[in-house]
Amino acid sequence: MHFIRGLKRYYFEIIMITPLLLLIFVLTVLPILRNIILSFQHISGSGFSLSNYKHLLLDVGFRRAFLNTVFIALVSLALEIGMGFILALIFSSGLRGIRWIKPIFILPLAIPTVVVGVIMSYLFSSSGWINRILTDVSLIDSPIYWMSGGFKSLLMIALADCWKVTPIVMLIFLSGLESIDRNLYRSARIDGANNFYIFRRITLPMLTPFITAAVIIRGIDAFRIFALPLILMGQNLKVIGTYAYLEYVEYNNAYLSAASSVILLMMIMAAVIIYIKVVGKRGMAAV
Repeated sequence: MHFIRGLKRYYFEIIMITPLLLLIFVLTVLPILRNIILSFQHISGSGFSLSNYKHLLLDVGFRRAFLNTVFIALVSLALEIGMGFILALIFSSGLRGIRWIKPIFILPLAIPTVVVGVIMSYLFSSSGWINRILTDVSLIDSPIYWMSGGFKSLLMIALADCWKVTPIVMLIFLSGLESIDRNLYRSARIDGANNFYIFRRITLPMLTPFITAAVIIRGIDAFRIFALPLILMGQNLKVIGTYAYLEYVEYNNAYLSAASSVILLMMIMAAVIIYIKVVGKRGMAAV
C-alpha cells in the first residue's frame, strides 16, 4: 500500500528518471552481467567453469599486469591528491592575479588522452625535455631511458596520468575550500589558534567529504587506466586494462578477457569499500 502511494505521489519524477535508468541498465548493467557470465564459461562454451580465473592466476603476464596496475594507480593517485591539494590551497589564497593563472592548470583536461600520450612520448624520450632538464640541473649524467620497461616506465605512466587529471582533483578541493565559512577561521584566530591548528582542526575535517569524493573518483579511473600505457609502451608494459583488450583483440579470447575485466572490477570495488570503511571509522573517532 505504501509502495503504491509512493508511486502515485512521485509518478512525474519516476517518469522523468525512467529513460535514464533504462539507459544505465542497457549500456552498463547488462554488459557487466554479460561479462561476468562469460568469465565463468569455458573457452569451449560448455557450462560453468573456473578455468579462466585459474589460467589468470597461473599466468605470469597477468600477475605482472596486476602489479603494474596497482603501482600506477597508487602512485598516480597519491601524486594527484597531493598536487591537487597544494594547487587548490594556492588558488584559494586570494593572491592578486592568481585567478588568471588558473586556466593554464585546467588546460590538460581539454587535451584528449591520445594527444597526451603522444606529447609524453616526446617529453620522456631519451632526448626529450625531461632528460634535458634533469641533465641541466645536474641530477643525472646520462639520459634515462624511460620507455625501456620496469620501474622507470611505470613512473613515467604515473606522471603522465598525474599531469592529465590533477586539475580534476584541484577543482574538487577548490570547491571544498571555497565552501568553508570564513567566520570559522576568524573565530579561531581570535581565540589564538595558529595556522597549523586551523588547518588540522578546521580545514581538513571540513574537506573530508571532498577528499573522499576525489579519492573515489580518481581511484576508480586510476585502476582502469588504459590509453596511456597502450600509447606509451604498447605491449611492452601491460596493465589489466590493456591485458584484457589484447586478449580480446589480438588473441580472440573473449572468455579470458572477460575474466580479467571482472578481476579489475573486483579490485576497484574492494579499494572503494576499504577506503570508505577506513575514512568512516576515522570520522566517527574524531567525533
